[in-house]
Amino acid sequence: MIRSLPRRPAATAAAASLLAVMVTAPVVAPVVAAHHPDVTRTPARERRPGPAGGAGFQFGIDVSHWQSFIRWRRVASSGVDFAIAKATDGTWMVDHWYERNRRRAQRNDVHFTAYHFARPGRAPGDARREADYFLKHADLRARNLTPALDIEASGGLRPRALRTWVLAWLRRVENRLGVKPIVYTSPGFWIGHVDNSRRIARRGYKVLWLAHYDTRRPTVPARRWDGKGWTLWQWTECGHVRGVRGCVDRNYYRGDDIRDLTIRRLSRGPVRPR
Repeated sequence: MIRSLPRRPAATAAAASLLAVMVTAPVVAPVVAAHHPDVTRTPARERRPGPAGGAGFQFGIDVSHWQSFIRWRRVASSGVDFAIAKATDGTWMVDHWYERNRRRAQRNDVHFTAYHFARPGRAPGDARREADYFLKHADLRARNLTPALDIEASGGLRPRALRTWVLAWLRRVENRLGVKPIVYTSPGFWIGHVDNSRRIARRGYKVLWLAHYDTRRPTVPARRWDGKGWTLWQWTECGHVRGVRGCVDRNYYRGDDIRDLTIRRLSRGPVRPR
């Protein structure tokens, strides 16, 4: 999804990229590429797969510091309906372009929300600390869209522990914002690191944001997300949109109105553990 780590020195970039590709090879068929932040891919010509827009679909982008300066007025005029911006990474990094992206996207009437890049850890309360860090810095309000958890790193946790970590983060954010967050992942990661579990979907987290490229029909893990299918599909990491220099992730929303994912009213009360 979003390359969350700083750029490496030029002398080591090629070797590091080769190593990253070797250790993050997909565990399923080659068409399903786990979207690991350390993997740098060669930009390819944008191809629009599957749904061609129109009735029942809306278009969006997701952005981070990798896009740098974005001209949001041009983005809004290009037919982009919504934007999801990186806010935080673990408990140590706030995306330095986030606040500008949030202000300018909303000023230009682009439906907006934030995502958190998860860095799961074994320490007690780790998921809750990451959730609180995200809530503080994302500063989402009523009328923003539902936030997302970007889960594409396991932190070395086994599937059962990783599921527990993900649920703890999701519940913490739900308690504060009054909505069930979106889950972002790839088929390869979910099958390989979460044991293709349906537990998250069965706990009510129905909105799946799926990353699967170079296909006209994405592979939906967890038995089609417990029968619910995908809601958001990130179908390319090298789309082109006016107002954004270079490549940008592009997404479909499968629905008539992205505002169906709006935060209606914040639950400003204390966070209740479960």
